[in-house]
This record gives sequence, C-alpha cells and structure tokens, in this order.
Amino acid sequence: MRARPLLRTIRLRPVDPSLLRGLLLALFFLSGALAGHLCARSWDPSAQSALSGYLTDYCAVYDAGGVSASLGSCVLLYFGYTAVTFLLGFASVGVALIPALAGLFGFLTMYTVSGFVCCFGRQGVALALGALLVRLLFTLPCFFAMAGAAWPLSTELAMLTFGRGRRSAPVLYGSRYFMLFVLCVMLLTVGVFCERLLTPLLFRLAMGGVSP
Repeated sequence: MRARPLLRTIRLRPVDPSLLRGLLLALFFLSGALAGHLCARSWDPSAQSALSGYLTDYCAVYDAGGVSASLGSCVLLYFGYTAVTFLLGFASVGVALIPALAGLFGFLTMYTVSGFVCCFGRQGVALALGALLVRLLFTLPCFFAMAGAAWPLSTELAMLTFGRGRRSAPVLYGSRYFMLFVLCVMLLTVGVFCERLLTPLLFRLAMGGVSP
C-alpha cells in the first residue's frame, strides 16, 4: 500500500531549457561538421590535386616565414560568429539563423580539417590542429555561450512577431546578456593576441612532423 504514495513522491525533474538548447546547438554544429567532412571527401581527383598543391605551397611559404595573419583577418575570424549571434538575439530571424550559424561553424571547421587530412593523411590532423587549435579554444566557448543566451530571446521575438505571443509581455534584455557579450569580447581579444603569437609556432612545429 505504500508503493503508491512512494511513486507519487518520485517525479522526474524537468529538463533544464538551457541544457536542451545547448544540446541542440551542439547537434547542429556536429551535423555541419559531418557535412563539411563529406563535402571535402567528395571532391574529384583533380580538385583534390589542386587543393593539395595549394596547401603544400602554403606550408612551404609559412615555413619560410612569409605568412603572417593580418590583425584584420584575425579580428574577423575571432569576433565574427559571436558578434553576429549577439545581434541575432535582437531579431526574430535569429530563431532559425542561430542554429544555422552553428551548423556553418561546424561545416567550415571540419571542412578545413578534412582538407588537410585529404592532402597529408594522418599528418594533416597535426597541421589542422596547429592552424585551428588556438582559435577554437577561444571562439567555440564564446559562440556557444552567446548562442545559448541569444537563441531564447530571438525565439520570444519570433513568437511575438508571428502572433503566438502578441499579448505577451515585451522581450526584455537584462544586463546579463550585455555583460556576457562584453566578457566574450574580452576573451576573444586575448585570443587574437594568442593567435598571432602561438599559432605560427604550433603550425611550424606540426610541419616538422610532416614528411617531405
């Protein structure tokens, strides 16, 4: 007889919406990464040969000290995804574009990695890590943190725009949203300096293990 009262006390905890959003964004990122990998592997032999020649020349010039990422390109690569995501939090279209941006991030990242692997085999993984590791350590956490905060806001705007929430309270942007963006900007600024200092060293170190 005590089983029923005991079962009544056992209730499943509701799923944390922020955790669910994070898992969905990660799924979009991984789906984009899979698409990037398949796209890179689907190139015909002539295209792969052209890419291999380009990357080989790039590595040779980089090894000679002739390649240095400009400050402008570093700023664009580091701040692009996070800044766009922050702005999409103020637009109803962000409900669709933020997960699409996560997929694009994953696609371009894995496309680059797969390009190195297709050209240099397993040694290409080391080259890709040398080129991308520092950037991803800063940009990935900032993007997912900003996307996790912006996506629900754009979802509420979409509900208001398309009628479901016309009589609801207006969407409020608390100070935490802006503080999160400021924190991301600070971290990404540090990342830009680390990119310019560490990535050339890591890439040249990775090239040391690539057979001529």
